[in-house]
Amino acid sequence: MMKREMKGPGRLAGRILALVFLLGSIGVCFGERSEPAGIYPLIYFGRVLLADAARLELRPAGRLSPVAAAVAEDAAGRIWGRLEPRHLAALDPVHDQIVARVRLPRKPETFFITPAGKAYIAHRSPSREGFSISVVDTEKEVFLRELNGIAGLPVELDEAAGLVYLVALGVLKADPMESHLYRIEEKTDRIQEVLASADTGYSWRLAAAGDLLYLGYLPSKDHTGNGRVEVRDARTFRLLRSWDASPGPLRGLYAQDSEVMLFCEGNGGGTDLLLLDSLLGSAPKKRILEGQVGRVLGVHGARMVYLDRLFETGQTNVSVHFYDLEAGRELKRINIRDYLLAEDAGGERLKIVR
Repeated sequence: MMKREMKGPGRLAGRILALVFLLGSIGVCFGERSEPAGIYPLIYFGRVLLADAARLELRPAGRLSPVAAAVAEDAAGRIWGRLEPRHLAALDPVHDQIVARVRLPRKPETFFITPAGKAYIAHRSPSREGFSISVVDTEKEVFLRELNGIAGLPVELDEAAGLVYLVALGVLKADPMESHLYRIEEKTDRIQEVLASADTGYSWRLAAAGDLLYLGYLPSKDHTGNGRVEVRDARTFRLLRSWDASPGPLRGLYAQDSEVMLFCEGNGGGTDLLLLDSLLGSAPKKRILEGQVGRVLGVHGARMVYLDRLFETGQTNVSVHFYDLEAGRELKRINIRDYLLAEDAGGERLKIVR
């Protein structure tokens, strides 16, 4: 098989880095659903933290790789993330200990853990067969297989109706498409492409809840349109509805059982949040958020917890926001860097006293 080449001039690493900055500018990782406990893990340059929606606070939980962009929690409460050089590791947040390590064929990047305990881990380094996804059984703590032949750079994963969906962006010269959507059957790990697009004006993002899959068409910065959202049956992939009434450029989406949140570019650098029913048929309720939304960590009751920036874009000035969706107001904001500086200073004072 012929070696695949990158689209356009320059190195593949440069193209991938440019995509990382692009995704950071339009917003990513909105689609993960809420957890009943209302406690959401995040990682800040290797420091694992827990954001508590009920108590409006952050708590330290341990350390993983300083280059890890995200973490995820399994059913047992362990927090999984990247550990150098090529491992997916589980952290016990109660005892601040690494309790499991699974070696991978390549460095892990974006990943998703299903309710059944399977982790699907994306890699940024292509082989002759294209890009790949690793599959890990987090309960048995074993590497299962690598899924090869993915045409584009994997950027987002989500799950609906026992099916894992993957968005990949075209970066290879041999690939005429700009976006690819793959579906993976969780029971067999059979992967197939279900949709592709050559439209350079949009980037795809995902959200899912129940048996519904939401595919967001996010416009690029120089595109004149505001984007749209397709609602599809996750099992059959049948199109149920297409929604294109965004008041500004669509920048992200998030779904839970009976409600979908659409994040649109607002005035003065703010974000217009639209709340709609699961089929996007209701008149949207609008909330205005100060600044941008980089990643939604979760929704607990009426409280949404989100980050205003993404770490993988090189940002260090990142805050956790606690927002009341019913009242339409921010409850609390915690700057992560300032929190950790205070936490470390407090630890040093305790050492001196002892």
